[in-house]
Amino acid sequence: QGVKSVEKQNGKLKVSVEGKTDKKLTTSEYSKVLVAIGRVPYTQGLGLEALNVAMNPDNPRQINVNEKFQTNISNIYALGDVVRGAMLAHKAEEEGLAVAEIIAGKPGHVNYSAIPGVVYTYPEIATVGKTEDELKAEGVEYVKGEFPFLANSRAKTNADFEGFVKVLTDKKTDRMLGAHIIGPNAGEMISEAVIALEYGASSEDIARTCHAHPTLSEAFKEACMVSSGMKAIHF
Repeated sequence: QGVKSVEKQNGKLKVSVEGKTDKKLTTSEYSKVLVAIGRVPYTQGLGLEALNVAMNPDNPRQINVNEKFQTNISNIYALGDVVRGAMLAHKAEEEGLAVAEIIAGKPGHVNYSAIPGVVYTYPEIATVGKTEDELKAEGVEYVKGEFPFLANSRAKTNADFEGFVKVLTDKKTDRMLGAHIIGPNAGEMISEAVIALEYGASSEDIARTCHAHPTLSEAFKEACMVSSGMKAIHF
């Protein structure tokens, strides 16, 4: 499934997409199309071979590091896109801070379970933590709380209310396991979920925290109200 063709006609771009389930081909017109070809770690030509720096056996383009970001050469450290993990600028930034602390003799740590991901499209998409599929595969019992932007006052005032907030929590402890947002300012809103994951908060903790009205962040609060067993106020 996916994009099958892009044709330029009369100043417009006609994009043909095949459906995932029905395999039906649909065509839509757009003014611009962004082509993303993917990325790979940039490690070639750095002289790593001359230094005998070991590469990741699972991905020969990645540099192999230990839990302290050290390579097999103890005074050479590596981080960011050239090591394992998501190729995200903010992930690399956190690793840079951790490495600086480690070199200074302090404990440096990165919580990879709380690294957000954002897709800067319209509507915007943001995610952090576990997905439903991952929790099912791990056999974790969870509770889902959802709240649509259609029922959010700020979103309706801005006439931008497509999408929803979804939170996933542990069925026994209510601890936040993941959060997924599609809609306005999703990339900004996901930070609240990241903090919740980092500090091991429950969805009830968020649900009982006052959020300014009217704000988009209230949608996150109300999704947490649902997952914690309370009822959402506006939906």
